Amino acid sequence: MTKSNNECSDQSETVKKIRKNVGMTQAKLSKALGVSIRAIQSYEQGWRDVPTHIMVQLLVLAAAYYPKGERRKCWEIMRCSLESMEKCPCCKTDGMLCWLVTGRQSAPCEEDDTNGISACLKCPVVQEILS
Repeated sequence: MTKSNNECSDQSETVKKIRKNVGMTQAKLSKALGVSIRAIQSYEQGWRDVPTHIMVQLLVLAAAYYPKGERRKCWEIMRCSLESMEKCPCCKTDGMLCWLVTGRQSAPCEEDDTNGISACLKCPVVQEILS
């Protein structure tokens, strides 16, 4: 399934934003992700779809570089009830990788989303990490 131009544009902006937030050049990011510099350039220009595994790596990188003093827990961002917190595996984590631990549970699901990454990118926790 091919992505819409809008989705490719959103992903290209996300790649650029993460690279700048973590303070890496395209060359350094390509080495960190194990892809060619041409791939990074293509992702940033929207010429090439960002594979799901690369987007996940980018989001983990963004979360790792997110300033610890500014971090809010996912349950604070999502305004979870105590009942839902007791059931949630994220309450055992640092509260920043809930989208990775629980997948679609932390973000609104879209019927036509086959790889799950679009829902992750819309998740309020991921949006805060990217801000």
